[in-house]
Amino acid sequence: MADVNYITDKNGNKVNIADLTARTNASTALLESEYNRQLADNVYAGRDISTITALASEIASAGSIPAFLNARAKAGNFNGLRIGDWTDIVLSSGVTMRYQIAAFDHYYNCADAAMGHHIVMVPTSTPAVTGDYAINGSYIYWNTTNTNNGTADESNPYLASNLHAWETGVFLPLMPTAWQNVMRNHRSLVETRYSASGALTDSTSWKWADLGKIWSPSEMEVYGCPIWGTKGYGQGMDSQFPIFRETKNRIKGRITWWLRSVSGGSSVSACCVSHYGYAYYGSPTNTWVRPLPCFLIGA
Repeated sequence: MADVNYITDKNGNKVNIADLTARTNASTALLESEYNRQLADNVYAGRDISTITALASEIASAGSIPAFLNARAKAGNFNGLRIGDWTDIVLSSGVTMRYQIAAFDHYYNCADAAMGHHIVMVPTSTPAVTGDYAINGSYIYWNTTNTNNGTADESNPYLASNLHAWETGVFLPLMPTAWQNVMRNHRSLVETRYSASGALTDSTSWKWADLGKIWSPSEMEVYGCPIWGTKGYGQGMDSQFPIFRETKNRIKGRITWWLRSVSGGSSVSACCVSHYGYAYYGSPTNTWVRPLPCFLIGA
């Protein structure tokens, strides 16, 4: 049915009767309803945050996407944003990484020091590793030796790993300063696995620790339950990010990627997400696994 914008009075003059604001609001409401349906049906593809019309003026006032998201995160205001919405980040190396919203306030008020409001960001694909850390062209060792234990200086295996050294020492500096400035430290309850008397096959305790600004997800954050990791100490305070409820969102270009969790019942395996989508594990020196560097916004 055609829209009626005006009528003609008895003198032949056109009189505007269109309520353009109401029409715009109705159109927006219809579109938002459709996005909500897609989200409920697990078929929502996400939107480029920079193109969301309802947020345009707010983004312009903030000056940038990271500044906008940080202000929203700190205020605990996620109106107009959805799980799966994304933004492209150009690294100093020239590589573009697409990051999507994985969760809102997932760990709000958690940890030994209550965590503030935040947004969880995960990449839609695994980055190709270059330089000294690159193995087999573009992959990375979880550890340079075949062990999943911590050390005398750092009892958490992940924090002592080659993977985390790359995340903090190589990948983080590649991030634009505007993004680094809005990242908050991820403090978590992490497993510990170290004994001076020899290699351990299970984690034996846990502790509060800073993962830093860039980190890999845990098995719990991806699958929502313990699978190959040590039950109990391997889970800590973690729970599944909403973005990972669907297996299709774990594939990441059909490339296997590392988790920060280590395998239970073994001193020589670390957990990973198979390129087929299922939970798995492998030798820390496996040459066909990539990283998935994530971060929190809300500095």
